[in-house]
Parts: sequence; C-alpha cells; structure tokens
Amino acid sequence: MTPWAQYLLFFTVLGIGLAIWRLLGAKASACQSSPKVWTQLDVAGDTFAQKMVSLKAIIRSCPITSVPQLVNDGYLKFNKTLGRPFALPTPWVRSGALMVLPPSQIPLLLRPDKTSEAEWINLHGLVENIQLPYVVADPDVYLNVLQFEVVRRKMQSSRDMSRLAPTTAEELGEAFQDIWGVEKAWKTINGWEACGRVIARSSQRILFGLPLCRDEYLLETSRQYATALLVGGAIINCIPLAVRWLLGPLVALRAKHYQARFVKILVPVVEERVRLWEANKNAGPDDFLQWMIPIVAREGSSQLEPHRIALRLVSLLIPLVYAICFVFAHCVFDILGSPDCSDVLAGLEDECRRVSSRQGGLAASENVNALFRADSAIRESMRMSGVSVTNLFRDVITGAIDVGTGLRVGPGVRMTFPTQNIHLDPDNYENPLRYDAFRFSRQFENAEEAIGERELTVTTTPTFLPFSYGRHACPGRWFAVQVMKQALAYLVLHYDVELVGGPAKRMALGNTMVPAVNTQIRIKRKD
Repeated sequence: MTPWAQYLLFFTVLGIGLAIWRLLGAKASACQSSPKVWTQLDVAGDTFAQKMVSLKAIIRSCPITSVPQLVNDGYLKFNKTLGRPFALPTPWVRSGALMVLPPSQIPLLLRPDKTSEAEWINLHGLVENIQLPYVVADPDVYLNVLQFEVVRRKMQSSRDMSRLAPTTAEELGEAFQDIWGVEKAWKTINGWEACGRVIARSSQRILFGLPLCRDEYLLETSRQYATALLVGGAIINCIPLAVRWLLGPLVALRAKHYQARFVKILVPVVEERVRLWEANKNAGPDDFLQWMIPIVAREGSSQLEPHRIALRLVSLLIPLVYAICFVFAHCVFDILGSPDCSDVLAGLEDECRRVSSRQGGLAASENVNALFRADSAIRESMRMSGVSVTNLFRDVITGAIDVGTGLRVGPGVRMTFPTQNIHLDPDNYENPLRYDAFRFSRQFENAEEAIGERELTVTTTPTFLPFSYGRHACPGRWFAVQVMKQALAYLVLHYDVELVGGPAKRMALGNTMVPAVNTQIRIKRKD
C-alpha cells in the first residue's frame, strides 16, 4: 500500500470517527466552550443544533473535506454581505472554531503586534498549521526563529538577489538536465516530482551548498519529510483535541523518521562549518548555513549545538524549499491546463529568449526582473492555486482587539482571513476562475498605453495574499520568485511540455489544498 493510500485509509477511518464523535458527544460547541464573543457570531454551514441531530448534515459540513464550501458559505453570507466575521467549525483549535474576518479588516494586519491596547501573534497559527510540536522535540527551533532573521538579513535586498542569481541559475541548468533529461524524444514523467526536484536542488544549493545539495539520498529524504509533514499536519488538524494527544504522535512518526534521517546527514557538515567559522570568522562558503552560524552564536553557545542548527535547516525545508516547489509545479500545471496554453508558452518563450540574450543571461538578477510575463504567470497561479483555504492567522495574547461591528476579541480565539475566496472574488478579479497567465502583464506590454502601477508577484495587496500582508509579509519572497522565474524561463526555452489528461484537480484536507501529486506530463528537449 502506497503512503498516499495509507493516508487515505487513515483519513477515512478518522472521518467516520469524527462524525460519530460529533453526533454523540460534542454537545459543547465552540459557542458554549469558548469566550462569549462566539455568541455574537454567525456560523458557516448548518447550525450547531442541526449538526448534533443530523448525520447527513454532519457529513455535508464535515470540517475534514468541506472547508472550501463552508468558508464560501460564510464569505458570501456574512463577510461580503454584512461585513461581519463568522465562525468556521473546526477540530483544529480548542475553541472548536476559527473566527474568519472579512476582507474589510485586512488593514488590521498593518497594526503593530503589540500596542497599549492589546498584543497578538501570528507564530502560533503558523506552527500549529503543520503541527511542528509533534515532530520537532526542541521548541526553541520553532519559537525562537533565528533562521528567519537570516532570511531577512541575507535574502531580501537587490544586492542579495544579484549575488544569489548566478548560483541558482547554474544549479537549475544542471538539475533540469539531470532530472528532466536531454532526450529529444517524447517521454512521460510525474510532473509534480519532476518540478519539485528541480526546485529543491536549486534551493538546497543556497541552504548548504555543493556537493550536498545534489545528494540523491538527501533530496529524496527531504521530499519524503516535506510530504509527511504537510499531509501529517493536515491530518492531525482534523483529529479532535480529546484524542489528539494519542493519535497525533502516531501520525507524526513518518515525518519524525525522515527528519531524523535528514539531521543525521547534516550534523557532520554543521560540525565542520562551525569549526571553520571558529577558526576564521570570515571564511566559509556563501550559503545559508554559513550565514546562520554567527547569528545563532550571538544567542549563546547552546545555539551552536550542531543538532539544533541542523533542525533549524530542516525547519526551512517547507517555507524556503517546498513552498516554492508547490507554487512552481502548480504554475506549470495551470499553464499546460489552460485553453490558450500554446499562446501562453509562445509568449513566454519569446520574452525569455529576448531577455536571456542580454549580457549575463538568466544569471543576472536585473534580467530576471525583466521577465514580466513569467512573473505574471506565477502570480496568477498563486492567486488561483493557493495552498490553503484560509490563512493569515492571528492569536490575541493580551488585551482585546476591535475587529469591527462592535466585536472585541481577546485571548482564546484564533482569527484568520478567507484568502481563497478573496483571490477568487469577481469583485477583485475579472473572470476569476479562469487562469489568465498574462493578467498582470498585458496592460504594460505597450508602455505608452500602460495605466496604473505594475503589480509583481512580490507585491502584496489586500487582494493578493499568498505571501501574507503587512508586518509579517514573507521576507523570502524575493528569493522564491527569482528562482521560479529562472526555472520557468529555462523550461520554456529548453523543453516542449504537454499535460497528460485534463487539468490537475486538487482536494481539500481540512484547511489544506492537497496538490494533484500524480499529475503526468510529456516532455522532450528542444533542438
């Protein structure tokens, strides 16, 4: 039985168990067991009373598989029509529900985390979304996030991007040839794995350099770890808290296994790098591991422990490696599955060939920045094919925050925003269910007729939220987008690609949109 089949079997049993649990024993609803603010909210889907007496209603509104439908219901009825938050039933949090804030409250994300009135935090929701506490035994790794300080210092400025572009361009070229091949005859491959492995190699080249980034055993270990962590986290989020303490560690075993294997490989490398740094503070490769050592060293000798540093590198596999893999693979699938696929590919190839002919080619960040059609194709895919239904979590730590319509939210309530619905709202985007690759670049093709300011993939707005918004917008987005544009350019310049079967379809697993990992593509190297 494949790992995915095992997950599906477990998930089915879990769903039945959850339905029975809600039918027989869940009379203490979110509105009864949490702060009084819940009594002032409408609930997405059927009422709690209906759910307690109707098995059909339970199945229809099961928070395991129907989160998109439930959120859409609440978004249309309450967020848009009334400008009010609503309660989204979920077994994920102790309160039994999330408070889904309306788009009108997105400006709250611009406020300081701590004011004289209240303090809120985004970290708890991020950590629990993939259930890191069940996998990482050292809480300092995910609560004292020194590794993201490295991202902010070393992977944001235009100078940083100029320094990193030649390295990722070189690794992408090698990776495409090694993984996709150079054969000029058509062959069918797993598109999800092929796209992911190319991105993983280039991103891990920046994490810990050569030759480790090309180690097939390490690459496969990291891929298995990311899959186990993401799917396992989604499953744990669907387990009722009453039994999560028992079942959560069991679900996490697979991710812990691959994490231990990854760390075992990394520890000797970290030990050598620490010795190198201690001997000469200015020596060492120009990669993330070497950048991180002096930053963690300032926090004390315990932070230089090789096992802890290795765990910090592992914690970056999701945001800095496999999040990029997710977006790039979906972008390829969205392009190949669109009705105007041929025109899109031709338009991309024309731009990439023109830009890559400039001095420095795709190894020069200023040239990569000029790939506006490629940027638009990626931004449009991120708009349509997000990783989750709701996002931008916030938990109030102290005090209370006014979220509009007279509601003040204190501790014990997790808030979120309906990001999927915002991205697919016809009031925000014309024909929003259609993948329009050049939606964000078309109006700027003729500079004389261009109106307004160009929105690039790194641009966060109240209607484009994959990289978050406000004070906690993703600091690594410039690196992520640069790598994806380089990869897309290399693909359209060197390969003919076709989608096997229809457009890739995804399914909801709690709040997570599980990618179509079995999507097949046909490829051949161009002359």
